[in-house]
Amino acid sequence: MRLYFTSHFRRVFKQRCRKNQKLKIKIDRQIDLFQNNISHQSLRVHKLKGERINESAFWIEGNLRIVFVKDKQDLILTDIITHDEY
Repeated sequence: MRLYFTSHFRRVFKQRCRKNQKLKIKIDRQIDLFQNNISHQSLRVHKLKGERINESAFWIEGNLRIVFVKDKQDLILTDIITHDEY
């Protein structure tokens, strides 16, 4: 599977990691794990509801999640949100 990042994802990633290098490391680590094993138990992958019904998310830390869409053989990371934002 190929992994892609939307421009929105890249912008949110930079904003959230600007002052927190530890968060950047955690996000990079989780993305690597996701790319190598989408069903890894520590990612806590789950489908979203409501307006984001066509999207899924995986865990970074606390209530922070990365939102993604699976399109045939591609995985597209679209957003970084808190659990309360879905």
